[in-house]
Amino acid sequence: MESDRIHKLTEAQRVCLRMVLMHLSSKDIARELGISPHTVDQRLRMAIQALGVANRFEAARILAKYENPNPYQSAVYQTPHVAPATVHATVGSSDIHGVRQSETGFHGSAVREEQIAFRTPAFATSGNFINLPFPTPGRERNDLNLLQRLGWIVSISIGSAIAFGGLLAGLDALKRLFQA
Repeated sequence: MESDRIHKLTEAQRVCLRMVLMHLSSKDIARELGISPHTVDQRLRMAIQALGVANRFEAARILAKYENPNPYQSAVYQTPHVAPATVHATVGSSDIHGVRQSETGFHGSAVREEQIAFRTPAFATSGNFINLPFPTPGRERNDLNLLQRLGWIVSISIGSAIAFGGLLAGLDALKRLFQA
């Protein structure tokens, strides 16, 4: 009976339910999939209706139970003759200087220690981190404080004024050149 209900789910609904199982909000799921949060909510509503449960978490648990009926359980006692699996040191994006993870803590961007140099944004240099006013690799959210926002507003307005003045000076120079 339960497998019939599971087969009614589309692959898009299953993907959303798997992400719900990772404790992601609709906004985070939408950001990961590149779709609207309303689309995520609609897919989850249809999945809840197809499975006949009360909420998204129950639907996600049913799907997880169906997809993996016998989850791996580690042995209580392991013989000393079995070599332990090698563990590579991993570093999350919150360990990179100046990068703050989202409230959920999920980004799927943990890397091995030797790869961290390739994951660090180019504008993070020697411990100094410049908060840019737009999303950058490793920092998708806008996390500027009030002072930084005002600083960027002033900087952009001064830069715009200088650029406009340069444009006017160039046009004036062209005008004088053609009048001579």
